[in-house]
Amino acid sequence: MPLGLDNSTVIEHIVTNPLAVPIFVNDATVTVIIQDASGVDLPGESWPVELPYVAGSDGVYRKTFEPFINLVEGAKYTVTINVVGLDGLKSECISIQRAITRIC
Repeated sequence: MPLGLDNSTVIEHIVTNPLAVPIFVNDATVTVIIQDASGVDLPGESWPVELPYVAGSDGVYRKTFEPFINLVEGAKYTVTINVVGLDGLKSECISIQRAITRIC
């Protein structure tokens, strides 16, 4: 998921549990936090933000954010997604994303 300057950002995460049948988890709480390289939360949102479950999907949680006006072009940001399932499932996914100007 690119962090594009002056563009809305879609953050999506698919939650699965390979020990369950079916493997898709549709009843978890999924949150996201975006922080700069110093570990400071990106201004403009009250982090963490919940990613809602997409009705009728197989474990898809998604939110579209308005453009993050405080991104610095070329800077790296840590995007951390946390999952807590009703069955005790816990997961954390961390990715490093660079703020870019999208060229189409």
